[in-house]
Amino acid sequence: MLVNDIINRALILRNMHDNALVDRARFRAIMNGGADGIRALLGSQLDMMDESVLPAPNLLMSGLDRLAQKLGRVPNLRVDLTNPRDSERSKRKKDKLERIITSYDQMQNLKGQLPQVARWLPGYGFAVWIITTKRDSEGNSYPVAELRDPYDCFPGYYGANQTPDELVTIRRVPISDLMEMYPELKGYFNNPDKKKKGGVNISTIYNNTGIEDGSWENSDDNGDNIIEYMNEEGTYIVHPASAKIVDFVPNPLQSGPAFVVAKRFSFDQLQGQFDQTIGLMSAMAKINIMSVIAMEDAVFTETNVVGEIESGQYRKGRFAVNYLTPGSQVVKPVNNLPYQLFEQVGRIERHLRVVAGYPVQDDAISPNSFVTGRGLEELQSGVSLMVREYQQILSKALEDIDYKRLELDEVLFAEKRKPLSGYIRGAAFSENYTPKSDINKNYKTTRVYGTMAGFDEPQKIITGLQLLQAGIIDRQTMQEEMDGLQDLTKINDRITKERAERVLFESLLARSQQGDMQAMSAITEIYRNPNKIDDILESFFSEQLEQQQQQQAAALAQQQGAVPGQGPVSVQDVFAQIAAGQ
Repeated sequence: MLVNDIINRALILRNMHDNALVDRARFRAIMNGGADGIRALLGSQLDMMDESVLPAPNLLMSGLDRLAQKLGRVPNLRVDLTNPRDSERSKRKKDKLERIITSYDQMQNLKGQLPQVARWLPGYGFAVWIITTKRDSEGNSYPVAELRDPYDCFPGYYGANQTPDELVTIRRVPISDLMEMYPELKGYFNNPDKKKKGGVNISTIYNNTGIEDGSWENSDDNGDNIIEYMNEEGTYIVHPASAKIVDFVPNPLQSGPAFVVAKRFSFDQLQGQFDQTIGLMSAMAKINIMSVIAMEDAVFTETNVVGEIESGQYRKGRFAVNYLTPGSQVVKPVNNLPYQLFEQVGRIERHLRVVAGYPVQDDAISPNSFVTGRGLEELQSGVSLMVREYQQILSKALEDIDYKRLELDEVLFAEKRKPLSGYIRGAAFSENYTPKSDINKNYKTTRVYGTMAGFDEPQKIITGLQLLQAGIIDRQTMQEEMDGLQDLTKINDRITKERAERVLFESLLARSQQGDMQAMSAITEIYRNPNKIDDILESFFSEQLEQQQQQQAAALAQQQGAVPGQGPVSVQDVFAQIAAGQ
């Protein structure tokens, strides 16, 4: 493809999103706050204002943060091999594939990406990953999925399968980084004459919303634009100002283009969850400002005096005394407007929370003055179903990412033996792998959010204990659902050791209470050295076990007619004793 072909295709894809860009820009401004956010709510004519003192609470940001906190965690990974034989070799290969994918996740920082995706997916309605490679400190290349800002991404035709096969991203990169990434642009930036000639103007492609305040990748919006056009052939990187294709990366994947788009479920248009609430948020901001003004007017309302004042000037404030002639009247007009405004603000807030799916429980507010636990559970069921739907979208996207990463690793680095390391199920691992033999076209994975995904810690404990008591889950599954538990193998070893130590110590106490002098001596030693209880218990019960073994050996020898210490009994004697016993 030529430069003009790529620019024209980028323009077409951008125009496909023309209707959604206005809401996308307004929502972005509201989320970022500041003067642009106030203008997006109250109108662009508000040029001179102190936005920091305007009483407009940003419920959209609060609701998005609360929802993202329930979504932004990594789901559990499960690999099912295509080989149906349930052998030990297949299980080892399955476990190794899980470690390989876990190493991918940690290299691309998936744990840090998902909280950001959990804000973009409900906010913009979609999220984008680019499949590429990354080198470690030793120079080994691994497949990773890089995150892109959806504000600057324009997916192509979704089709009946809702899977686009082309994508345009427009990125603004600082010039120093741009020259480092593509050295062929140094001549352009260092030559003023070439700059004057110019290239292709993409200002209409990049943005026409009038809001240029940086992006997720480049906060100060300093630098120059580049276009990434991706399709099944590969990735074309174009610098429009110089009209050059600075790079082309062929696509080695047979499964499609090297990107994944996670799209929110909607009726028939690409919409964010809060697009329908911007008008309500605008009305709420206006009424909040009006209510504050009305309250000030009500406090400092005028005073009307009908009659004559004998004391001269009318005095105001505390301890003020005024003398009026008989028949005079002092009237303060009563204004009940602030209370009506407060009621209207409450109605708008309820409407906003219903449309946005943002319950008051997320802000630690009870919906009623008195409510039972079952009632709260019913109120939260709608939010739980919404969270489950988003989890379904994210798990499907991560499965596609796993598929493309495994395929890319096997295609590009088939015979390359590479190290991998990380943590899986709380335990560390470090080993080597060869993509061709260890992956072997097993690209399919399953990403599963746990039973208690999206719960807070108290809910996880209560629900987990109920499921554990009912026999639905085991203890290790509950531990995997709990956040903050690292190295589950070591934790379970400690739990088993503590249980055994408790049993041995109680047995020792029982023997000491029965008058066993050795047990009393061991208890006394533990009292003197409580930090050596492990060694004392091991020494005591090892001696007891050895004595019991000696006693059992002596009793067995006595039953066989042998005297301890006189050597083994002959075979003839044993047969003779058996015959005599019969």
